[in-house]
Amino acid sequence: MNLYIQTSWRCAAVLACLLWASTVSASQHLNSENLIAEVLQRHPGAQALQQAVRAAEARVGAAGRWPDPQLNWMLAPNTIGDDELGTRQVWQLAQTVPWPGKLGLQRDVARSASQIQGMDLASLRLRIAEQVRLHYGQWYLIHQSLAINADEQVLLTELASVATQHYASGRGTQQAVLQAQLRGANLRRESLQLQQRKRSLLALINALREREVDAALAPPQPWSAGPPLPPLQVLIARAQAMQPALQTLQTQQQMLQQRASLVERDSWPDVRVSLGHVGTMDPVEKRLQAGISLNLPLNFARRRHELEAARAEAQKAGWAQRDLAGQTAAAVASAHARVMQARETLALYDAELLPLARQSLAAARADWRSGAGDFQAVIEAEQQLLDTRLGAERTRVEEWNARAALARQVADPNVNIFVEGQP
Repeated sequence: MNLYIQTSWRCAAVLACLLWASTVSASQHLNSENLIAEVLQRHPGAQALQQAVRAAEARVGAAGRWPDPQLNWMLAPNTIGDDELGTRQVWQLAQTVPWPGKLGLQRDVARSASQIQGMDLASLRLRIAEQVRLHYGQWYLIHQSLAINADEQVLLTELASVATQHYASGRGTQQAVLQAQLRGANLRRESLQLQQRKRSLLALINALREREVDAALAPPQPWSAGPPLPPLQVLIARAQAMQPALQTLQTQQQMLQQRASLVERDSWPDVRVSLGHVGTMDPVEKRLQAGISLNLPLNFARRRHELEAARAEAQKAGWAQRDLAGQTAAAVASAHARVMQARETLALYDAELLPLARQSLAAARADWRSGAGDFQAVIEAEQQLLDTRLGAERTRVEEWNARAALARQVADPNVNIFVEGQP
C-alpha cells in the first residue's frame, strides 16, 4: 500500500512538472495579439487621441445649453445720501432664449464632432495593429532564418568532417574540404547579419512598446496556418460598412448638413426677456418693469454665403466618401489576392519544392559518397535547400502581411482573418 502511495505521489509530481513546463513554454512565446494589446495600451498617439475623445464627449454635454442670464446694476451717484430722494438704483435681470431648434442642432453638431474623434482613434488603432503585425511577422522570419542557418551549419560541419576524412584517406580532394569550410564561413557571416537585423528589429518593436531598445522579447509562437477567407464581396461589404475612415466622412457630411440647418435657423431671432427695477422713476408703481427684445437677423448676404459654404462642404464630404469607398474595395481586393497567391505558393513549397530540394541534396550526397558525383553538386544542393526553406518562410510572412493589410481595411473584429496565436 505504501509503495502504491509513493508511486502515485511520484506520478502526480511528474504530471505537475510536465504541466508547469508546458505553461512556462507557452509563456515563453510571444503572441501577436498580446503584443498589439501592449502597444495600444502604451502608445502615446493612441493615448493622446483617447484624451481628445474624452474632451469631445465633454463638449457634447456643454453644447446646446441656454446662455447664462445677465444681471445689470446701475447707481445714480447724485442721489447718494439724499434724504429726500434716497439712493436711486437700477437693476435688471435678463435671459436670452434661443429660437426653438437651435440648441438641439448645436448638440447634434457637437455629438458628430465627438463621433469623428472616436473614429480617428479607431483608425489609428487599426494602423498601429497593422504595424505591430508587420514587425511581428519579421520577428518570426528572423527567428526562422536563424534556425535554418543553424541547421545548415550543422549539416556543413558534418559534410566538412566527411570531406576531411575522404581527403585523409585519399578518396577525396582538398578542394572539397575548402569548399565545405568556405560555405560554413559564409553561413556564419550570414548568421552575424541576421543577428544584427534581429537587434535592429528588437529596437523597433521595443520603441512601439515604450520600453528600452534592448529589453528582452520572447520568440514568436510556432506557425499556425490562417483560416480560409470569406468571399471577396463579403469582405468588401464589411470594409465599406466598418472602415472608420469611411464612417468619418459620412459623419462629417452629416455634421456639415447639421451646420447648414443651424445657419438656416440663425435667420430666426433669439428672444431676450428681462425683469428690472428702475429706481430712478417715480412714482414707485412705475419702477418694476418687464420687457422682451429680439435681435434682427438682417444680414441676409452673410447667412446666404455661410449656407452655400456649408452645403458645398457637405457635398464635398459625400463625394470624398464615394471615392474612398472605391479605394477601400480595391485595397481589400489587392490584399485578398496577395493572401490567396501566398497560400497557393506555400502549398507549392510544401507539396513539391521542399521535398524536391531535400531529395536533391540526399541524391547529391549519395553520389558524392559513392564517387559518382563531386562535392560542388552537394554544396549547390545544400544552398538550394537553404534558399527553398527560406523562401517558404518568407511566403508565410508574405501571407501574414497580406492578412494584416486586409484586417486593417476590413476593420471588423467579427471577420476571422487570423487564428489566435498566429503566427
